[in-house]
Amino acid sequence: MMPARRTQRAERFAFKPHTKNVRSTEPTATERILRTRVELRDVHPAIWRVVEVPANLSLFHMHDILQVLMGWHDYHVWAFEGKGRHFQDPNPEWNDPARPSLSPGKVKLGELLTGEGETLCYNYDFGDNWWIELTVEAIGGPEPDVRYPRCVAGECAGPPEDCGGPPGYDELLKARKNSKTKAAKELLAWAGPGWDPDAFDLAGINKALTGLPFPRRLQ
Repeated sequence: MMPARRTQRAERFAFKPHTKNVRSTEPTATERILRTRVELRDVHPAIWRVVEVPANLSLFHMHDILQVLMGWHDYHVWAFEGKGRHFQDPNPEWNDPARPSLSPGKVKLGELLTGEGETLCYNYDFGDNWWIELTVEAIGGPEPDVRYPRCVAGECAGPPEDCGGPPGYDELLKARKNSKTKAAKELLAWAGPGWDPDAFDLAGINKALTGLPFPRRLQ
């Protein structure tokens, strides 16, 4: 019998005003925290996370966060799509001259995600063609003594790098359900004995997030 998928869910999220200054009940632009649902497209069961990130981080920073959330290793080209614009680092091999690209290091997350329900798309590994949709669930202020970014919920492990995108990942899942054929055994051997698509390690993800060069406390 397949093990149940391990899920951890988020607690209520609301802005908590500073105790030393309660003149405003809204966080400033530099304080805003975006509670964002991150979900991989075209896979089943769903692979998702909920992460709280400072709005003043750049898309470069958000790329690093997404790599940690999915357990990827930054092996491939990536880009963001939002507000009708394309954000990608210059890359002669992959850049399309007919499609202007803006630097992801020059735009803040909060410039593209300004309200609840707004979305941003992330494309990783143009060969496997993974697409992740980011949706703002709530906007609040920082909590005392909390390091951001932090993951607060999620389900399932991220797909292995270079597995062939959603179709290849689906084949891996089928091989796990029926591991008796030669092809299935070869796929599972490639994935490695430690691969568990149902695993979700919230503590491990947050430990990895604190290892990024930009986690900060905002209070």
